[in-house]
Amino acid sequence: MTDSPLADVRRDFVRVSPDVVAQAAQYQAAILADVAGRRGTLDGVVPLVPGMKLAGPAFTIEVRPGDNLMIHAAMAMAKPGDILVVDGKGDTSCALMGALMINGCKVLGLGGIVIDGAVRDTEELRELGFPVFCRGTNP
Repeated sequence: MTDSPLADVRRDFVRVSPDVVAQAAQYQAAILADVAGRRGTLDGVVPLVPGMKLAGPAFTIEVRPGDNLMIHAAMAMAKPGDILVVDGKGDTSCALMGALMINGCKVLGLGGIVIDGAVRDTEELRELGFPVFCRGTNP
């Protein structure tokens, strides 16, 4: 049934091998972007704490601004080491994730979060030490 609301949800996909992830983790993102034709980066998305790094298979999620339902679904489907990469449309008017959800990602063994949007609870997130890259913050 292709008209199902879940037709666009891919429950399984081929992940990058752990060997490739380990090799890629040795390089700065800028180097990897250069060898990929200077593409594949998100302008304005920065680590919540300078020096944070992450590497892993990208588990991509597209959401409407302010709606984090599909992030919850992705957390339930993700595998340890996956990086949640959230297309939040660059909206920073409302945080899509905070300490509760991101701590949940850490407990699940995920590799980190990259979100083209805002996060909240920044003090708790900094103390958590879990890799979070975002466009901005919003309480």
